[in-house]
Amino acid sequence: YEINLSIIINFLIFITSLIGFILSCLFATRDGYYHWSTRLLYFTQQSNLWIGFTSLAFAIIQLRKISTEKIYKIISILKYVFTISITITGIIFCSLLAPFADYNVWTFSSVLTHVIVPSLSIFDFFTNKKIIFFEKKYKLYTFIPPLIYFIITSVLCLFKVDFGRGDPFPYFFMDYYSEVGLFGLIIKWPPQIGSFYWFIFFFGFIYVLSTIYYKFKTYLLNKVQSK
Repeated sequence: YEINLSIIINFLIFITSLIGFILSCLFATRDGYYHWSTRLLYFTQQSNLWIGFTSLAFAIIQLRKISTEKIYKIISILKYVFTISITITGIIFCSLLAPFADYNVWTFSSVLTHVIVPSLSIFDFFTNKKIIFFEKKYKLYTFIPPLIYFIITSVLCLFKVDFGRGDPFPYFFMDYYSEVGLFGLIIKWPPQIGSFYWFIFFFGFIYVLSTIYYKFKTYLLNKVQSK
């Protein structure tokens, strides 16, 4: 029963992330993007694909009973890393982007990619006993996807690539051409901070989040093993 539930949830993560991605591309022009391909430039779509295909691989491994410890260790690390990424997607969207958007962001595809997929992924990460745990150093791996994203996206921003809505940046905190730029600060209302400070905040947040996930997951696994 436990394995079957894990397989079902992981297939659900894959299906919902794929449907959300496809719908966001199909309705890109409706949402104000000049071409569907520009959706691929956003962390939302990338993190959904990462966790979706990792979950698909995890479901197949369990279904085919490929149960070597090395394979489970690799997939567990990937689950950990991409669960952090998809959690960040959900939290940033719901707290920083959606409340201040000047258009309807709560479309069906948006709910799938920003709420449903993150929720399913977090639930599976903490409840799935097939996700074995590893070493504390793997917390550093959670920095890799967002770091690569920020580096590549920053290069595109510097070359003023259009991210689909007429802006040379995907998110307001990566607007290097704003009044505050990289290192600026505006204290008067509404306060603004440069992109550099946002990066510090985000990577600090990733560290805190990865630490919480690591400690809580380790606690749950130790509790199971002590029974």
